[in-house]
Amino acid sequence: MAVIFPIFKSVFQKIKEANLTEILLIAVLVTIPIVGHATNSIAIILFFLSACYKFITNKKQFYFNQISLLLISLYILFLCSLLWTNNLGNTRAGLEQFLSYLVLPIAFIFNNDKQFNKEKVINIFSLSLVIYALLCLIVGIVNASKYSDISFLFYHKLSGSLGNLNAIYLSVFISLGISFFVTKKNKSKLEFLCLIFLSLFLVLLSSKMVIAITFITSILYFLRKRKFKKLNLKSAVLFIVILLVIIPAGSNLFGRIKVEFQKTKMNEVLNTKDFGHSYIWTGFGLRVFQAKAFIEILKEKKNIVLGSGLNNSQDNLNEKYKEYNFYPGFLNYNYHNQYMQIFAELGIVGLCLLLLILLLILKEAIINKDYFLLSFIILILVVSFTESFLWRQRGMVFFITVSLLLTKREKYIN
Repeated sequence: MAVIFPIFKSVFQKIKEANLTEILLIAVLVTIPIVGHATNSIAIILFFLSACYKFITNKKQFYFNQISLLLISLYILFLCSLLWTNNLGNTRAGLEQFLSYLVLPIAFIFNNDKQFNKEKVINIFSLSLVIYALLCLIVGIVNASKYSDISFLFYHKLSGSLGNLNAIYLSVFISLGISFFVTKKNKSKLEFLCLIFLSLFLVLLSSKMVIAITFITSILYFLRKRKFKKLNLKSAVLFIVILLVIIPAGSNLFGRIKVEFQKTKMNEVLNTKDFGHSYIWTGFGLRVFQAKAFIEILKEKKNIVLGSGLNNSQDNLNEKYKEYNFYPGFLNYNYHNQYMQIFAELGIVGLCLLLLILLLILKEAIINKDYFLLSFIILILVVSFTESFLWRQRGMVFFITVSLLLTKREKYIN
C-alpha cells in the first residue's frame, strides 16, 4: 500500500484538474484492461453522449481531421459488406462489435474543447497501468506461492491474474506507458520508479515483439536526445538499475525464444497434410501455417477485391484447421495477423484503407517530430503482423482513442 498510495494520490490530483471531457476520455482508456467489456462500453457511451451534448449547445462547432473521417469511412465499408457477405448473421454481429470505429471518431469530431490536455490524459492512463501491473504482480506472487508454480509470474498467467487479459495486448498498453515516461520532460522520482517498474513488468509479460520494439524505440530516443550531452551520474545509475532488474527477470523470455528456434520446423509446417491432434505448435509455426491457409483460401474463394464480409473469415479458416487435422482446441483461432484478417474479410479495398490510416499517422508523427506518436504507430504497425489487434475490443478502442487523441489538431468548422 505504501507503494500504491502515491500513485493513487497523483492520479486523483490530476483528475481533479481535468474537465468533464478529459475525465470521460480517461475513463475510456483506463477501463480497457478491466475484465469484460461492459465497463469500457459504458465509458465510451458517456464520452459519446457528452460530445453530442457539447456539439448541440456550442453553436454546432466541430473538430475534424483526416484520421477521424477515414475511420468513419472504414465503418461505412463494414456496413457495405452486408451486400456481399457470405453470412449476414456474422456480419451483423460484427457491425455491433465494431461500433467503436464509428462512435469514437464522431465523439472526437463533435468535441470542440480546445483545452483538451493530451499529456494529462496519457499521464493518468500510464499511472493506471502501473496500478494494474502491481495488482497483477501481487496476485501472481500469491498464486506462485500457493501452487509452487513460478509460471504465474510470466506471460498469460501473469496478465490473467485479474481476468482473461491477453499478455500481448497488455504488453502493448504497458509499452505506451513506458514511451510516455521515457519522453516526459522533468520526470519526478515517482515517474522514474514507474518507468523502471513498467520495464520490469513488460519483460515478465514475455512478449518478444513488443519488448524488442519498446527497447529499440527507447534507445533511439535516448541516443537522439543525449547524443551531444555528457551522460550524467543519474542517467547512468538509472540505466544500470534497469539492466540489473530486467536481465534476471528475462529468463522466461529467453526460454521462450529458445523454444521457438528449436521446435519450429518450417518444412513440416509448410508441407505436412495431416498434423494430428498431438502436434506441438510454436507461436511462430502456427502463424506461418495461418499465412499458408490464408493464401490457399484466397485462391479457392477468389474474394480478393472485397473479401468475404466483415467478421466472416473464421469459418473458412476453421475449415482449414479441420482439413489439416488440427487439435479441435485451435478452432476459432483467428489469423493472428491484422493485415491478413482485414484482407480476408474486406479484400484489397479494406487493406488499402487501413494502410492509408496507419501511414497517415506515421507521416504526421514524422512531420511534427512527435516521438511519442511515432513510437505508438510503429508499435501498432509491427504488432499487427502477429495479432489481429484492431479486430478485438481492447485493441480497437486503444488504437482509435490514442490515435485520435495524439493527432488532434486545431481545425474547427462552424
